[in-house]
Amino acid sequence: MTVKPQRPAGAPEWIFRWRGDRQPLFPKLVAVAVAASAFTFLITVVRVKVDSPEKTALRRGSLIYFQNDVQGRTMALRASEGGPFPSRFELSQWQGLPALEAAAMTSVRYQAPPYVPDLKDIKPLNLVGTLRLAARGESFFPENRVTSPGTTPVGEMKVAPFIYPLSGVAGEVLPAELPAFTAEVDAGKSSTSWRFLVRLNAAGSVAECVSLEKGGEPGAAELEAWLQRIIFKEDFTRPSRWISVGIGFTNQPADGTDAR
Repeated sequence: MTVKPQRPAGAPEWIFRWRGDRQPLFPKLVAVAVAASAFTFLITVVRVKVDSPEKTALRRGSLIYFQNDVQGRTMALRASEGGPFPSRFELSQWQGLPALEAAAMTSVRYQAPPYVPDLKDIKPLNLVGTLRLAARGESFFPENRVTSPGTTPVGEMKVAPFIYPLSGVAGEVLPAELPAFTAEVDAGKSSTSWRFLVRLNAAGSVAECVSLEKGGEPGAAELEAWLQRIIFKEDFTRPSRWISVGIGFTNQPADGTDAR
């Protein structure tokens, strides 16, 4: 089946004009002349310089391997010193670093000033005494003065206990006044080494007393009771503290005891 397109009435035979009208030749010749003139002007005036690329040297280097011996280390040191890159200074490898550190530590270390004792004049003591010169031809013998040191009568001294620090307390803070010890002190009790562990409260009173040595010996109970009557220095920062003290015996005045 053949389909013919419908064409409106009065339309020409062909829709498009396939053949153009004849144009004049003069405009075409003018265009060709202008293009040729421009080309001739450019080719005669413009000069483009083309240079050949320069030959560049290849980047390459040499590598020399040295063994870890005396000669190799010497050559490596010479290469490092004579190369384009200077060797880096390592402070830790410097031989003078220990002496410099010692000098710096000595300069900042505290040095106590030297102790210079104050010298005092000693009062002259005339231990010989005044001697009377004898007359010529007269025999004279100086008086023999017998001096004896003053001693306390034995009846005014008695054996009484005293305390000394072992641990947890200093001798300077021990009580200066001690209570009287009323129990009898025999030779066995005074020659025994007594040590006690004492628990003190904040006010310095003895809250607990335990014998560390010879707790079952005669006299231990009397010494524990005597220790519980001693008042030590108070320390309200600690509600309870433990100390250890020793007890010895010495001759003291009969009217009291002195811990010092």
